[in-house]
Amino acid sequence: MRARAHRVEEPLRVLFVCTANISRSPYAERRAALMEAGPPEAGLRFASAGVPGHPGKGMDRAMAAELVSRGGEGNGHVSRSLSAAILEAADVVITVEFAQRLRIAESWPEHVAKVFGLHQLADAMERSHTVGGGLEALDGALAIARPDSLAWDVADPYKRGKAAARACADDIDEALAVIVPALVGAPVRAGAL
Repeated sequence: MRARAHRVEEPLRVLFVCTANISRSPYAERRAALMEAGPPEAGLRFASAGVPGHPGKGMDRAMAAELVSRGGEGNGHVSRSLSAAILEAADVVITVEFAQRLRIAESWPEHVAKVFGLHQLADAMERSHTVGGGLEALDGALAIARPDSLAWDVADPYKRGKAAARACADDIDEALAVIVPALVGAPVRAGAL
């Protein structure tokens, strides 16, 4: 699946992508870091970007408030636009909408093999019997992944109020509860989705 060899001691680099990089992807980036159960030296590295992005903008207030209510920190995020260099640095790219996956395929087709939809990946990892974490878990998921689609999109909560932000955060958390343990090689809880 992967074009580049990945040494065991290197952290797996996970990139979350949404539209503006101000709501869903920074929330996913920071929540995934909070959920990670592995030791830091063998862990995961999370980042986020937007396609097309909204460079320089901070995190949406409603999503930042959801993050804080779940033990995270909403301050300090600065939006950035997805680029070839950002994609090159990632081992896996997780989009929250099918449209973002299509934009990556159109603009950077050489990176399509490492792109999953958030719910597509969670579904595959929940069904996978792969024992190891990291790239082994991703390859196992790729082997059985169902096609990504609009039906698995995470609704954009931007400027839609607290209830929309809460629903979005719940949706992302549910998927991350499967993805993060699988990536660190921990057992995935059956029926998590």
